[in-house]
Amino acid sequence: MTFDVSHKVGRGGHAKNFFRHIARDADQKAGFHFSQSNPNIVSERTVFNLTRVNDGQGGVRRLESVAGRPPSDELDEYLKERLSTVQRALRKDAVLMRGVILQLDPKWFDDHNADWREEGPSKEAYAYMGAALDWVVGEFGADNIVGFSVHLDEVNPQIQVAIVPISADGRLSQKDFFKGPSDLKRQHMELRAAVSSAGYDVEYRVTERSREHLSSSEFQRKADWLKDAASAIKNEQQTNKSTRHRLTSRASKLDERETEIVRRERELAAHKATAELAIREATESRHRAQQAQHAADQARKDADAERERMRDLSARLEHVPADVDRWLDKVKIGQKPLRDLFNADMRKARTLRREVIGLMGRDDQPAPKKDFDRER
Repeated sequence: MTFDVSHKVGRGGHAKNFFRHIARDADQKAGFHFSQSNPNIVSERTVFNLTRVNDGQGGVRRLESVAGRPPSDELDEYLKERLSTVQRALRKDAVLMRGVILQLDPKWFDDHNADWREEGPSKEAYAYMGAALDWVVGEFGADNIVGFSVHLDEVNPQIQVAIVPISADGRLSQKDFFKGPSDLKRQHMELRAAVSSAGYDVEYRVTERSREHLSSSEFQRKADWLKDAASAIKNEQQTNKSTRHRLTSRASKLDERETEIVRRERELAAHKATAELAIREATESRHRAQQAQHAADQARKDADAERERMRDLSARLEHVPADVDRWLDKVKIGQKPLRDLFNADMRKARTLRREVIGLMGRDDQPAPKKDFDRER
């Protein structure tokens, strides 16, 4: 169990804000919702909190909404009523109230009331907190207890008690109740002894907040700073992790790209070799085609020459000397004139020559046959 009395509440409306903070459960149940600066509050668990106000008769009671105001205003009303008993005028820098925070042992709750986050405190837990509150009443006086709150909506269970430091002779003097570090240590030891005598095994530990004498706002600012620093470190670690992941992914992609480049270079080399082979084959084919064209041209020239020669021969054969022509008319063979035999042989010869000449002029089909006698 830890003990913290560093929270000081002065004049200027600070008390009402403090009461709205500690009595947030009562306000919430009555339909009043005020913003809270503590980032550790889990609003879903606020319903398990418990807040009580001094009833003015040596006991405490539940808070109520009076005339449509937030229930937390009842704490402020009791504070004003109690301050009205002070016999001297209040100084401008007067400390009207001190907050006493009893941080309950989270391990005890884990062992004896493990479901406090879901179900709230058990009867045994209330008895444990009651032992601590009994010491607070005995130390500061029942009339000086404005009220208290059991908070179960933060990281660990705790009790916050609002103390108005009015002495027995009617003075507002916090120094009479909080005399310094040595007296703070005495209070903590006596709290430990009171709870221990009630049957609870508690450990004495001075918190960082008490050791540095920080106010509640200063402690919250430091806690927020530490939280922000831890968050920044976590974010930086996450960023570094993401950067490493990106670099690893990029290196892997570079390796894949390099492999792809090598593969494509090999494909290009193969395509180039195929293209070069095709070019060589095309060149050779073109060379062979040129040779075939040259041979065809030469063959055409030779055919033209042969045709011309055959035409000349045919012309010579068609020409019959006059003496031979007269001889053909006189001579007969087997009662047939030699002229008839000669003409028949000449028709056959002309037909054959025309076919030969036609074939020499057209490679795909023979020249058509003509009737020699009609030409004759």
